[in-house]
Amino acid sequence: MAKEGQAVTLNESEHQAFLAYLDTTRHPKRDKAIYLLTYRAGMRIGTVAQLSLNDIIDTSSKVKKVVILRKSITKGGKTVSAYLSHPELREALEEYLVERRNNCRATFFYSQKGGAFTPNSLSRLMYNHYNNAGYEGSSSHQGRRAFASNCLKAGMDIVALSKVMSHSSITTTMRYIHHDESELLDLIEKV
Repeated sequence: MAKEGQAVTLNESEHQAFLAYLDTTRHPKRDKAIYLLTYRAGMRIGTVAQLSLNDIIDTSSKVKKVVILRKSITKGGKTVSAYLSHPELREALEEYLVERRNNCRATFFYSQKGGAFTPNSLSRLMYNHYNNAGYEGSSSHQGRRAFASNCLKAGMDIVALSKVMSHSSITTTMRYIHHDESELLDLIEKV
């Protein structure tokens, strides 16, 4: 379970179930792309809300593998990179691009009313999705926490992860890591 004040982290089966839930929403392609930018690229929801179309696609209208996030849309006002290389994320972004292809808005994601999301409105949307899917205690930051934990489990070192997460301190990165009891038991048995 999550520590007090932290968003819970979905395991792989819960992640798949949440994707299935998102397929039932009014805007499934958009909502999946938003979620996967947090879960597979570790992006903050406030940054996701402010992405432009040109942030995501290159001059030939293909999804970029590395996005340079402008300091005007990132926490701390730093220019950082986001990595869009995970196949699940790339597929979701490409599907969403097909859906929005004829839309000339500069903002990448937009609400059902046609306007740009604010960081707060996008955070509320994801919070509602988590709660409606039965994941009470989750927040828009849940995907980012899961991304950090999954990166470490895949073998990324904490220094590299701190850079990818755009944290100025490894101590901050360490607060994102989640291990459930079964993982800890497995690790101890191997020692």
